[in-house]
Amino acid sequence: MKLLYFFIIHKAEPYFIENQNKQICANCKFFIPNKNECSKFGSINIVTNEYKYEPAIKARTDDTKCGEDAIFFKQNYFKFITIPYYFLTENNTIVLLWSSILLPYICLLLYIK
Repeated sequence: MKLLYFFIIHKAEPYFIENQNKQICANCKFFIPNKNECSKFGSINIVTNEYKYEPAIKARTDDTKCGEDAIFFKQNYFKFITIPYYFLTENNTIVLLWSSILLPYICLLLYIK
């Protein structure tokens, strides 16, 4: 009887998602979405002036940096700007190609109206 009770209770328990109440890196202003990197932690090459940032998962697992509790988290209120910005910087040739192809058609449609 106890075994049957165990299976009934065990099956009825809901499964909880871990870390659902913690801050998400994707909502942080230091998060670089196209590379999954954190701009808060990194280094600069003094010869070439190139920045090398830490991967976001590495910063979140290291307690000396952001840690699991996201102690350096700052809300990104300009996400509607940063996401298209990183898209355009990574895909600028595709955007230029499509805009040069579509621009004459758009002008023609505007002229006809």
